[in-house]
Amino acid sequence: MPWQAIQFVGCGGAAIDNISMNPTITQLVIERAAAGDPLTVRIRERLRGVGETVTDDPRKLLRRDQWGGGSLFLMRHRGAFVKDFPAIPHSPPCGEKYIITMLNCPHACSYCYLQSYLEHDRLVIFTDLERMKAEVAHSISHDAPKRITTGEMSDSLALDELTGTTLELLPLFEGTGTLLDVRTKSARIDHIVSALAGRKRTANLVITWTLGPAGMIEREEGGTASLTNRLEAMGRALRAGFRVGIRFDPVVPYYADMNAYKSLIGEIARIAEGAGIDRFEIGVLRFPPGLIEKIRARHPRSMLLRGEYLRDGEGKLRLYRPARVALYREIARLVRTRFPHAAIELSMECREVWEDAGVELAI
Repeated sequence: MPWQAIQFVGCGGAAIDNISMNPTITQLVIERAAAGDPLTVRIRERLRGVGETVTDDPRKLLRRDQWGGGSLFLMRHRGAFVKDFPAIPHSPPCGEKYIITMLNCPHACSYCYLQSYLEHDRLVIFTDLERMKAEVAHSISHDAPKRITTGEMSDSLALDELTGTTLELLPLFEGTGTLLDVRTKSARIDHIVSALAGRKRTANLVITWTLGPAGMIEREEGGTASLTNRLEAMGRALRAGFRVGIRFDPVVPYYADMNAYKSLIGEIARIAEGAGIDRFEIGVLRFPPGLIEKIRARHPRSMLLRGEYLRDGEGKLRLYRPARVALYREIARLVRTRFPHAAIELSMECREVWEDAGVELAI
């Protein structure tokens, strides 16, 4: 299916095509210095016929309304590509870092924290891959992080067929103790499965799916793959020998029906057919500063807003702690019932919450 024929939406966005889960890219905005970068050349080749604007400084254009929802910015990154994973005070060490391969996401999840974190909603792909890979290689050799993800500033796989980022980075991880963790709400893994078929190159790659009850996905995660499609993709990955992780993050209180989570975990176990899951990560919905105001403005009747939220020391709004702990404890219990040996981690929680929830602290 040609990329030009597919609809696109950003975090604050417009139209969604829930079937194809890809963007309609109608305009490329290209930094002149990046025009000769191999990734830029590859994207332009794959998007032949799309309009182009070449500019010396695309940063001046990012917040202009003239580009509409179908623009894709190709530019070089001004800062560090590899960052320490954000942690809250007194949380167990996670041993994680993330790579900024792009900014913003072609999905439209109502709760997406990027709405309040980034100054614009344009989709940006950074094209200076060689500098990115050099930083990643240095981090692996000097810091030896447990895992590095590409899914912090966007969905790791939503545009990966276009960019080829996962397959570009994976050789840097081979033979090391660091995992490349690609995190997604898509079902777009066939390009990776095909490229690595028959090769022993999957040990350092983990494909992690963010999952939740079907009703939540349908109402709150616009433009993403359905729960059925994500589970089918997970099954394909497991059968191909890939490591798989699961994220229940966010757990939205309104949708936190334990019967729904019990059914979901049972379906994961059925599809896994005895295969292990790399880890389960659980995180209850929280609102960084500015996010809840955006949600109220855009979705004044949103079910995300239901619950008793209190502001923590970092300025985030969090569900009342006893209610949060109860959710962690029950979901962790359901996971252990079907996956007794699985690693379970809590997202962005302090040691005391881990202990209260009965979840073993990460080392």
